Amino acid sequence: MKKKTFIWLVILLGIVLAALYAYKEYTRVNPDLSHVRPDVKIGYNELLDEYSANDSLANAKYLGKIIQTSGPLKEVEISGGGYYTLILGDNQGLSSIRCAIDTSHNETASQLKAGSTIMVRGECTGFKKNELLGENLGSDVELNRSVIILQNNK
Repeated sequence: MKKKTFIWLVILLGIVLAALYAYKEYTRVNPDLSHVRPDVKIGYNELLDEYSANDSLANAKYLGKIIQTSGPLKEVEISGGGYYTLILGDNQGLSSIRCAIDTSHNETASQLKAGSTIMVRGECTGFKKNELLGENLGSDVELNRSVIILQNNK
C-alpha cells in the first residue's frame, strides 16, 4: 500500500511541475530591448559592409545578437496590421538595415520622419541578398523587436 501511494505522489508531483512549466512558457514575454545591454555597438555602414563582404562570417558574428546601430532614416514603412519597419541607410545606397519595431514602441516610430538620424537596438535575424545575374541590387540586414534609443529629427 505504501509503495502505491508513493508512486501516485510522484506522478501527481510530475503533473504539477509539468503544468507549472507549461504555464510559465505560455505566459513568457520577450524583454523590452530598451532595457537590455547590446551585445554589439556598430555603425550602420560598418554593419552593411561586413555583411556585403562575407555574409556567412557576419552571420556567425551577429546572428541572434542584440545590435545597437545608428544612421540616417531612409524610410518608415507601415504594414496593413499597423507594424512599423524603419529603414536605415543613405538615399544613394541600395543596401539598408530594416528594423522591425517592437509594437510597444509604435507611438515613437509613428513620429519619425525620413532624413532623421536615429539610434536603434534590435536582434539580428539575418541578411537578405538581392542579386540578379551577379549584379548587387541592394541587400538588407534585418533587426527584429527593435526599439528607438535616440532620435534627432530634422
